[in-house]
Amino acid sequence: MQITFNILTILFIIVSVALVLIVLVQRPQGGGLTGAFGGGGGTDTAFGGRTGDALTVATITAFTIYLLIAIGLNITSNTMLQTTTAPAANTTVDPNATIPATTPATGATPPAAPTQPIAISPEEAKKILGNTAPAPTPVPTPAPAPVETAPPTANAPVETPVPAGTPTITPTVPPVTPAPGL
Repeated sequence: MQITFNILTILFIIVSVALVLIVLVQRPQGGGLTGAFGGGGGTDTAFGGRTGDALTVATITAFTIYLLIAIGLNITSNTMLQTTTAPAANTTVDPNATIPATTPATGATPPAAPTQPIAISPEEAKKILGNTAPAPTPVPTPAPAPVETAPPTANAPVETPVPAGTPTITPTVPPVTPAPGL
């Protein structure tokens, strides 16, 4: 399946380049590629005066091949994904079975991390970690009590209550007042 995918990919690239070149050779109302390189607008072309019909057929053919290869690539890609993600055969593992100890070959990948936690005693943990004290647990601070506000008067500005737990900002520098006489 991988060989088919590789062959289709190479053909897809070749057909894509051919399709681009066929479209560039065609002559639209503006004169085509020959007008871009200073060529004349006469009928004395290398392929004759009626090349528009042949290039139109070539464009349609190349586009059809392009679509078919794209569909083929999609199908082979999907089947390759399905075969690689298929479930393994029905195998059962005996949890009490022992795994023989082997030495890994040079260049082998290291073993994967265990999937279950390893239980160790507090003495072993002290040996591994040293005599470090555990980090102190932070003491939660109580939330400030909600502030009661008086009902607003007609011309007084309305003060929005601060939600509980929101830090308040207090100015640390007193406001600067201008010196008298300035």
